[in-house]
Amino acid sequence: MATSMNLSQFLADRSKLMRASEIRELLKWVTENVISFGGGMPDPSSFPVKEIIEITRDVLSTKAEKALQYGTTGGVTELREEIVKFMGKEGIKVNGPENIIITVGSQEALDIIGRLFINPGGDYVITESPTYLAALQAFRIYGPRIVGVPMDNYGIKVDILEDTIKKISEDGGKLKFIYVVPTGGRIRRVSQ
Repeated sequence: MATSMNLSQFLADRSKLMRASEIRELLKWVTENVISFGGGMPDPSSFPVKEIIEITRDVLSTKAEKALQYGTTGGVTELREEIVKFMGKEGIKVNGPENIIITVGSQEALDIIGRLFINPGGDYVITESPTYLAALQAFRIYGPRIVGVPMDNYGIKVDILEDTIKKISEDGGKLKFIYVVPTGGRIRRVSQ
């Protein structure tokens, strides 16, 4: 007769910081009859289906051997080169494609950022409040102290942000980064 074993004894300490996905809970509300703004679900009528079919057909008919094969962990070199060119046209200097990493989505990028920069306990991360729930979830597993700063119509309240940074510094904390989500309405081009 088999007995049940408590597997939690084998889990890493950081697993205690894991929570159920808030995004997954929001997506439960998505049905055919509901338009949900909660889970970031784009309108399917905006999908460029015809163009994607054409591009897929072209790639598979001309470069199938490469397109269907594993690639480098940083992403396809040609894509990274094109991103460097595009950013250069936008006035953003990147020192070569080796400084660009392609991820499979924002969650992978946020996890990599957390893994690289956050130490548990003493490190601080400042975010807008409110912010992207899944970013908080990605950062929490690495154990930082997360401080939210309120927003107004222009984004994060800079005066409160400044006070928050000073307080963290005065208290001997180590601020690792500030996470903000820019939107098109708030982005202003600064001339150089």
